[in-house]
Amino acid sequence: MRLLRLMPDDVQVGSSIRVDFADGPSSGMRLTVAEVTKYTYLLTIVADGSRPRWLPEIEIKVRIYHDARMAEVIEWCNDRTIPWLLCENSGMQARDEKWQWNSFLSDLLAHGLKHGMSKLNVN
Repeated sequence: MRLLRLMPDDVQVGSSIRVDFADGPSSGMRLTVAEVTKYTYLLTIVADGSRPRWLPEIEIKVRIYHDARMAEVIEWCNDRTIPWLLCENSGMQARDEKWQWNSFLSDLLAHGLKHGMSKLNVN
C-alpha cells in the first residue's frame, strides 16, 4: 500500500518520480517504472542523498503484483538477484536475507511517506 501511494500517476515504462526528504539535505528517492505487464509492474527504486562516500547508492528492483496487492524486492544494488527460496547459505546469504530486504523497503517507503516533501514527475 505504501508503494502504491508513491508510484507515478501515469504507469508506463520509463515514467519516474522523485520524492525529496524534508529531514536531510538533498536526500530522497527516485522511483522508475522498468516494466509493465498484465499482472505486474517492475520498479527501480534508487535511494540517494546524504550518505558516507564509501557507501554505494542503494538501488532496489521491486516487483508489484496487482492481484495480490503486494510487492517484493527481487534485486538489491545491481549485484545479486534474490532467489525464491534460500535453502542454503550460498553466496554469503543469510536465511532471512529476503525478509531483511523486504523489511528495508518497507522502512524506506514509510520514511518517504512520513518525511517526503514533494512528489515530482520526472519522466
